[in-house]
Amino acid sequence: MIGVYRALAVQQIQIMLQYRVATFLYALFSFVRPIIFLAAWLSVAASQGGRLGSFQRSDLAAYYALSILVTHLTTSFDFFEFEWEVRQGRLSPKLLRPLHPLHYAIVNNVLWKVVTAAMVIPVAVLVALTFGARFHVGPIDIVLGTVSVVLGAALSFVFGWVVASAAFWTTRVQALVHFYQRTAFIFAGQIAPLALLPGPLSAIAYALPFGYMLGVPTDILRGAHDVTTSLLLIAAQAVWLLVAAVLYRIVWNAGLREYSAVGA
Repeated sequence: MIGVYRALAVQQIQIMLQYRVATFLYALFSFVRPIIFLAAWLSVAASQGGRLGSFQRSDLAAYYALSILVTHLTTSFDFFEFEWEVRQGRLSPKLLRPLHPLHYAIVNNVLWKVVTAAMVIPVAVLVALTFGARFHVGPIDIVLGTVSVVLGAALSFVFGWVVASAAFWTTRVQALVHFYQRTAFIFAGQIAPLALLPGPLSAIAYALPFGYMLGVPTDILRGAHDVTTSLLLIAAQAVWLLVAAVLYRIVWNAGLREYSAVGA
């Protein structure tokens, strides 16, 4: 598998070099939204004496500076690519190979994040310095935060493939994808940190998987929780990842029985 992944990585690098502008634009998505929301919430905090709930200005800066990095590491766009492959019949040759199509997506996902991190990390550092971010972190927060980010990325990736698999039954999945993304926009911690959501919305965020993809890893990384709470949240991430994996297996197997496209 090491040889297979190395070959897939070389192929994907060649593709990325042909689409340099698109690669940059996707990376741009990682930090434009957090900067906009940081500016908005800092304005609200300024009108309330420099504090918003349990967040001071420096805490808001820390959250959104980290969310730039976490958003980049956990975002997955596979549902758009998979729909195109199904509709064009390009999935058919992959199904004939002794390698699950998921492996292509894994290499693509990881490699893209590694390459474009060179653009995202300096922006996150610049935002933290410019807005005076303050981090209350120790070594244990960094370790637990790293684990949480990996689980959040895996959770986002697998759930993205669950949504993408709808392409087996319909030629257009944009409506479902947009609903999925809008729901995540509210409950993942993009529009506001989970702690700032009104009571009912905060409870929903922790009951759904979306908050565990972005908000929870960001909060753990910035030291917002004690060790016990962080471990409980990581356990919840692991449970949701198991649920997502089971759902994906069910949907994928059912979808293959329905699959019909050019070359199928």
